Amino acid sequence: MSLAPEDRARADYYAVLARLFQGPPDAAFLAALAASRGGTSDGDLPRAWQALTHAAAAVTERGADEEFSALFVAVGRPQVVLYASWYLTGFMMEQPLAALRDDLAALGLARHDGVREPEDHFSALLEVMRHLIIDDSRSEDERIALQREFFNSHIVPWSEKLCDALDSSADAVLYRVVAGLTRALINVEKQFLQVHNKH
Repeated sequence: MSLAPEDRARADYYAVLARLFQGPPDAAFLAALAASRGGTSDGDLPRAWQALTHAAAAVTERGADEEFSALFVAVGRPQVVLYASWYLTGFMMEQPLAALRDDLAALGLARHDGVREPEDHFSALLEVMRHLIIDDSRSEDERIALQREFFNSHIVPWSEKLCDALDSSADAVLYRVVAGLTRALINVEKQFLQVHNKH
């Protein structure tokens, strides 16, 4: 089953954001982003992508690494937390993580060996969405239904709060732009999955 261009583009957006939230982008990734400007298009998502390509061109690998560390890395609680449980309950490793693990098990998915981060890390959730989009073992209707359920259950309830935290941080420069792309993608996905709601 070939993937529709629209779904390929959706999967690519999720992949880029998953990479950016997983760890600081290296020089090669920043260069690839900067080179992917393409033409101009109307709409919040294309504009947010253009903003990211410009931001990627303006930052060095060292600068991106320092910004990532300032935002997301700390001995105690970091300035910006990347875990669903914290935003939904105020604590780490709480009931939302348990519910997520049940849903991942039902999908036949599990944390990779060697991965120490809990499954409710934002990057991991974005990767699950990418997988559900490109999974050719299921029918299109089933894939869309699974995407909609996972998206509404595990991303929508807290992603806006994460973006708000990045917007309010004085240390966020590149990642304020990343937050803008995240908001734009979430809004487009809400519309897309609602339009394709056949149930």
